[in-house]
Amino acid sequence: MSFVSLFQHRAGYIGGGVLNRILSDGKAADFQITVLIRDAAKARKLEPFGVKTVVGSLEDTDELTALAGEADLVFNCADADNIQPTKAILAGLRKRHQSTGRVPSLIHTGRSIGVLADDATGMYLTETVYSDDDVDPLYKLPITAPHQEVNKAILEADQEGYIRSYLVLPPAVWGLAQGPLVDAHIMNPQSQEIPALIIASIDRGRPGMVGEGKNVWSNVHIDDAVLLYELIWNAILGGEEIGHGSQGYYFPENGEHQLYDVSKAIGAGLKDLRLVEDPEPSSFTTEELDKYFDGVSILLSLGSNSRCRGQRARAIGWNPRKTTGDMLASIKPEIQYMLSRAS
Repeated sequence: MSFVSLFQHRAGYIGGGVLNRILSDGKAADFQITVLIRDAAKARKLEPFGVKTVVGSLEDTDELTALAGEADLVFNCADADNIQPTKAILAGLRKRHQSTGRVPSLIHTGRSIGVLADDATGMYLTETVYSDDDVDPLYKLPITAPHQEVNKAILEADQEGYIRSYLVLPPAVWGLAQGPLVDAHIMNPQSQEIPALIIASIDRGRPGMVGEGKNVWSNVHIDDAVLLYELIWNAILGGEEIGHGSQGYYFPENGEHQLYDVSKAIGAGLKDLRLVEDPEPSSFTTEELDKYFDGVSILLSLGSNSRCRGQRARAIGWNPRKTTGDMLASIKPEIQYMLSRAS
């Protein structure tokens, strides 16, 4: 069996975590692992790990089709919103099915923060909570919802029968990643959301939030999220029947938090480190949203509610350990880590 892992080229946080786990689970030597990566220097660093690398990008659709056409299992940990690379991967997997008679598998990474997000702009808590074992509300989300066009294309391919698809939709992923790929400076060790809030808070001299920070996100530690990927790929390799296609949504979540609580923990950490005088969060202005983030789009992200429950994930044996309390306690050490890297 051949793996083709399509990692997020600029960051590599989730994709790097998945590759770290594949390389450490003792089975990697049995397979050919191919990684598409944008950075040629990182590609060279991967060679000692026994990984075949192809330097390229998601815009290289012919390359994507060719690589997927050689694979029995594809991890797509790259752009969850770009339909053209997805179509290229599916075209390659269709060719794989036609040439071998086997049904290849696609483990695709989306983001529940995007696809489940509302327009709360930090002003209220929603009572809407999605579950990965209640698929009708998920499938009926509008095609205009973030990631939904990509997700539906994958589900249709599964329905046609030439792939088995597994949609892993992490919420807010947190925690400093560790492992050999981090040590080799191949994998980004940090998530996106909390570090972005830390940077903005230091610059403005006070922790910030969208609106009143009343919106709620589900969350998961990076190591716990990767364990769900491992359960899924082990089930595939072992011939175990687990849900795929429309029955193959998986939410790795183990708690939830209000944005206000995250910003308050950032403020406490910055106050302890004498980086701010006032640790109480205040609302980002429109100008600050444009400066630190991406203006309107951040209102639909950091200001949104995105609540989910991983019932199907737990039903296949996923047992996460890290909690929301652990996440809040990790914020000051993450600030210290960021300061050490900047010095």
